[in-house]
Parts: sequence; structure tokens; C-alpha cells
Amino acid sequence: MKKIFTIFSFGIAIMIFVAGCSNSSNSKAITISFPSSDYEKTEFNASLYAIDPFSLSIKLPDNWSVEERKSEDEFILLSVFSKYNIRNEDNVLVGVVGYNIYEPFENLIDDPRSIYSQLALGNNYQFNVRDTYDVISETENGVTAMVDVFYSASINNGEEKHNNGILSYNKDLLVYVAFEFNSEKIKDEQIREIAKSILIKR
Repeated sequence: MKKIFTIFSFGIAIMIFVAGCSNSSNSKAITISFPSSDYEKTEFNASLYAIDPFSLSIKLPDNWSVEERKSEDEFILLSVFSKYNIRNEDNVLVGVVGYNIYEPFENLIDDPRSIYSQLALGNNYQFNVRDTYDVISETENGVTAMVDVFYSASINNGEEKHNNGILSYNKDLLVYVAFEFNSEKIKDEQIREIAKSILIKR
């Protein structure tokens, strides 16, 4: 009986190891820095580019890539800086990520409506943190959540539109990152895995 149990335990260990290898082979770790360049820098937002650099680490599906954004052809309403395009294995643009800074308000230190006020308070375009803020991970430094990105009919050819978003902040650095993805070009489980992997640090 002991021998059978030992063989069974060994078999389970092998299965876990293989599963782990399989998962790791389907994603790759990427680290990007903010601020990345002076693209979109003006005299009015220069202070945002003067912060001490920090890094964002994420895991993307295998053969996906990121590149510094040099033109505004999609996701033009996303109000963040030093944007990076996110492309899938077919080099199709599926999303974008950038950063911003924030100022914590007393009694609202961890309130997403306060942290992400530049993104959350619009009428025609907004990250809907009030109704769709789905926390994925929480640490002593901050929170990462998935959220719905809403476009009103008035700015989208007469039809409402919903994209997928990820928000993550670091309250030690007083910065956040925001992702917006085309909901027709990415799967929910892919977004969730990206959200789980987010690490912001200096």
C-alpha cells in the first residue's frame, strides 16, 4: 500500500510540474519603464514626465509584444502618458497601456473614483469603477482590478461601445497604470492573466 501511495504521489507531482511548464510556455514576462519618452510632452504636462522612473512588469501571451506608441490611431481617449501599444501574435493592435500620477485625498486614499478620477468621471467615455470594478489582486502597496470601459453613443457613431480595461496603482509611488483592450480582439481569460501578473515598482 505504501508503495502504491508513493507512486501515486510521484505521478501527481509530475502532473503539477508539467502543468506549470505548460502555463509558463504560453506566456512571457515583459518589463517596461515609465516615463518612456517625451512623446506627447508639453509645457502643460511636463511635471508628469519629471517623476522618478518606475517599471511595470507583466506577462503577455506567447508571441505578443509591446512597442512605444508614436501615433494616435486607436484608444485615443485614454488619458494616460508614455503609452505602449500591445500587439498579439499576428501583430494586430489589441490594446494600449500608459501611466499617470495621482494625489491621495483624506478618507479617499483607496477609493478608485478618487485615484482614477481622470478616467472614471467622464460622461461619454469612462472606466466604470463604480459598477464594474473587479479586484484581481491586492497587496500592501495597491490594488489591481479589471473594469469596463464605456463609450457613449454620442461619440461612437450612434452606438454604445464597451471595451475591457485594467487599472493598477501603487500608493507608495503615487502612480497608476491603465490598460484598454479592444473587447473583440482579446479573451477575458487573457485579460485576467495579464492583470494577475502586474507588478509596479521602482
